Amino acid sequence: IPLLADMKERCSSIVVDKNTNNMVTEAFRLLRTNLQFMMRNSSGKVVLFTSSFSGEGKTFIASNLAASVALLGKKVLLIGADIRRPRLAEIFGFEQNAEGLTSYLAADEKDVAILDNCIIKSSNIEGFDLLPAGIIPPNPAELLAGTNLDKAIEYLKGKYDYIIVDSAPVGLVSDSLIASRVADAVVYVLRLDYSHIEDVSFLNTLVDEGKLENVSVVINAE
Repeated sequence: IPLLADMKERCSSIVVDKNTNNMVTEAFRLLRTNLQFMMRNSSGKVVLFTSSFSGEGKTFIASNLAASVALLGKKVLLIGADIRRPRLAEIFGFEQNAEGLTSYLAADEKDVAILDNCIIKSSNIEGFDLLPAGIIPPNPAELLAGTNLDKAIEYLKGKYDYIIVDSAPVGLVSDSLIASRVADAVVYVLRLDYSHIEDVSFLNTLVDEGKLENVSVVINAE
């Protein structure tokens, strides 16, 4: 994903637009095509985004890819599953402490109406919805390991063509390794002049050990 000069102040925003043609929007179209290629032999529709550390651009790329897929006329849900340091509010401008995914994960009663009530519809792109992370919990790993996450994803798969999950960096916490069980594909974001070559070895180890499956890599800020 290229970084244009006028984007340096826009890395916390949606840059994909149906009326815009530049290197960045074209790169997201190519990423969208590759995503469809990755999923072609399965009925899967859940893609989890992660990285090694914060600052590599996974939330930016996940958000813009979700917007790009929605522009095809697909129903897309972007889930904020980085429940320790959620950033979707920064990109989309809603209240950071809004109810969200953690409201359902922490609920004693498995009422899917909780999910429906937390979903925010995009005001700019039809068919593009957001499920914020919600209030930051004291036990994020335990919440993600519980069966409520599986039940939430299963329910939401019946409502959307694609579910894009913005998860936590795997170099910092185990959350994404835990949550990856619900994903049909994983996209690992590395950033030019920021990520380290050792991060690639780390990713290869995770794949070799079966901790992440069906993994693709996106290089950000080329």
